[in-house]
Amino acid sequence: MNERSGEVSSELYPELAVPGGLREALGREAARRGCGGEPLDRVEGFDAAVAACCARGQARFAVYATNIDEREFRIEISGPSGWLWGAFGSTEDLAVVAAILHAWRDGASIAQLRREWTLLAATPLDAAPPGRVVSTAWRLTLERSPVIRLGNAELAEALYAQPALRRFFPWPSHGHFSLLSSTADPFHEEVPRVNPAGDGLWNVVTPWSPQTPERVLGSRLSAREAAALVAANVPAGSGPAIEGGWPAGGRMA
Repeated sequence: MNERSGEVSSELYPELAVPGGLREALGREAARRGCGGEPLDRVEGFDAAVAACCARGQARFAVYATNIDEREFRIEISGPSGWLWGAFGSTEDLAVVAAILHAWRDGASIAQLRREWTLLAATPLDAAPPGRVVSTAWRLTLERSPVIRLGNAELAEALYAQPALRRFFPWPSHGHFSLLSSTADPFHEEVPRVNPAGDGLWNVVTPWSPQTPERVLGSRLSAREAAALVAANVPAGSGPAIEGGWPAGGRMA
C-alpha cells in the first residue's frame, strides 16, 4: 500500500493534485463557504498532500485521503481529554469534511457532531462504508493508526503482501495474528494463525476447533516465510470475510 506517500491520484482526488494537497484544499473549501480558521497542520508520518489535522485544546481533528483504490476522506476526531475514541467518519465529499471541521472548530461536542452528521460513528470500523470494513482495517493496521489494535508491523506488511490474505479481517492480539472470516463477534477463524516464536520469528498453526486440534504447520519462520505459508494453506472455499458476526448456520451460499 502507498498511503503515506505524497502521490495523489488526480482521478480520485483532483482537488488535491496541486501544491499544498489536502491542507490547502480544505482551506479553499472553507473560504468558499465563508468560513475562516487557522491553517491545518501536518499529520506526523504522512505527507501534507494526503493528511491534515488541527487541535482545539486537547481535542484533535484529523482527515486522511489515503485510500488509493476509491475516493474517500476519512475523519478522526478525539474528545476534549485527547482520548482517541471520539468520532470517526468516511465521505467522498470534501465539502462535508469542511462543514464538520467548521462546526468542530466552533465548539460543537462529539455528541452534537454525531447527531448532525450520521456518517460519524463511535469506532473507525463502524464508520467504514459497506463493503470496506476489511480494507479499512488493513489500511489502519498498515498506517500504524492508534485507533485500532496493532500487531507486529513487519508481520502485518508481510501478510498484506499476499493477495490471498487481504480479503480476511486482520485481528492481532497478545502477539498473535489471526485472519478472521467475520469482522465482528461471533468471530470465525478458518485461516492458519501466526504465533510468536521469539527472537522475531513466527510459528504458523491451524485454527483450533472441538473437532480439529491445533496443528503446527511451520516453526521459527521469518515474517515473509510465515505469511507465504499461511497463504499456501487458505482452505478452499473460505473468504472473503463477512461484514458483521459469523452467522449461526455458517457462510451463506
